[in-house]
Amino acid sequence: MSRPRTGTLRRKRSTQGVSFGVQFNYRGDSHYVHFGGSWEGWTEERAVKEQSFVMAKVNRREWTPPPRDPAPAKPAQAPTFQLVASEWLHRHKLKAGDPEGASTTIRDLEWRLAVVMDRFGPVPADRVDFALAEDLVAELCEERLAIERARERCEPLMESYADPRTGRRHERRKRGLANSSIRKGLDAAERVLRDARKRGVIGEVPELKAAAPKAERPSRSFLEPEQIAAVLRAADAIEAEHRGLTWEDVHMIRSSETSAVALARELGVSDTLIGKVRRGELWKDRAEPRNRNDVPRRVVVETLILAGPRISEFCGLLGGHVDAAGGRLRIPREATKTDAGERVVSLVPALRERIVEHRLDYPSGPAEPAFPTRNGTAQRPDNVRSRILAPIHARANELLAADGRLPIVHMTPHTLRRTFASILAAANVPPRRAMYLLGHTDAKLTLSVYQQVLDMGAGSIDVLEGFLGCSLAEACDVLTGRHLVAISYPQARESSGRIDA
Repeated sequence: MSRPRTGTLRRKRSTQGVSFGVQFNYRGDSHYVHFGGSWEGWTEERAVKEQSFVMAKVNRREWTPPPRDPAPAKPAQAPTFQLVASEWLHRHKLKAGDPEGASTTIRDLEWRLAVVMDRFGPVPADRVDFALAEDLVAELCEERLAIERARERCEPLMESYADPRTGRRHERRKRGLANSSIRKGLDAAERVLRDARKRGVIGEVPELKAAAPKAERPSRSFLEPEQIAAVLRAADAIEAEHRGLTWEDVHMIRSSETSAVALARELGVSDTLIGKVRRGELWKDRAEPRNRNDVPRRVVVETLILAGPRISEFCGLLGGHVDAAGGRLRIPREATKTDAGERVVSLVPALRERIVEHRLDYPSGPAEPAFPTRNGTAQRPDNVRSRILAPIHARANELLAADGRLPIVHMTPHTLRRTFASILAAANVPPRRAMYLLGHTDAKLTLSVYQQVLDMGAGSIDVLEGFLGCSLAEACDVLTGRHLVAISYPQARESSGRIDA
């Protein structure tokens, strides 16, 4: 017969006092029964009596160990939103036949997901909900407000970005997200979660777009005829200020008896440069490199206004896309957003003449940029906005103020594109043709968004026809291609021997 168990009285000291309990072995397992603490009235004598009582029950096999709680099963955690979104985007690329993600549609999806990725990315997909979307919207609205206040203080916030073509990093002004952009980001997130639900990854799909701020109808800017004239005058003035010497200037300097100071004042250069040119130290056998700011400006804004390419399309134009002799500008498919974006735009006389002059000053091969920078490289959208359009915008407002006219509030490359659409409407170009010239797939978009009504007050028609280089009726013939028919049809009739008397 085995000895009766007596157990071991355990005393544990704490900040509240001493707690008592008994420890013993029972059926091969060690057990501990807690009695209580001194702050509950337990003493050494009471603990000894309780030990004897418990151990007597153990020895009589009347004591039952408490049931052990089963270890909770570890729930399978859903993958993060970033992982789910990456897999969804990869499948989307494969379905679209664009595994490299080079198309505009895929790049747009990547941009939309980037709007929400910082907040949603590390969160499990099943925990992305309406509250998380509301927090994201609040953050983006606060960031936009901070950017606007910094701009009002003339202390714009800057951000660093990498040029995808060169890998070099640049600084640019931060821009807050519009309400419509926030909504697009939440819409993309919903698409990802709907796909995850179909695949059994999550249960329910929250209504994330309900957290987006109301998208106000945008105020789409365009230029009136007098504003267009001011923009072109401003471009000419800035070009003249920064224009370097030409061979004509060099011949004039060397043949003129005017003093170097007077010539320097007339040409906008230093008298030292005039002296070096006269002595043959410069411009002897070849033209000197252009000044840093001696870049074409007028032809850039005139092409955007009178041909209407998107800024990405403009920057992608090569010499082979510009037929100055034939008066045509071809927008290639690789530079457009859709298949409908590939188009040929007939050049009105003024733009055609300007491009001919530009090609003489900046000759380029078929595979070289048609509108290069000073270094011969292709233009970038940010370069056009900040280096070309921004100074012209400021100078044009000065000219308008001097004439007692209202300033141009907003001027971007798309402002000039909308102006082209308005010119199409003023010239009575049919909507179907306007849709083609703008590279749209739906005529309703052309009519509802782009064709603003130009103010054709007294003298406005003359101003408009002045920078078109022709009348509105003639511009309509050019833009619709009827001028080509008028030329080719009599020639065809003559060659067939059926010319009427």
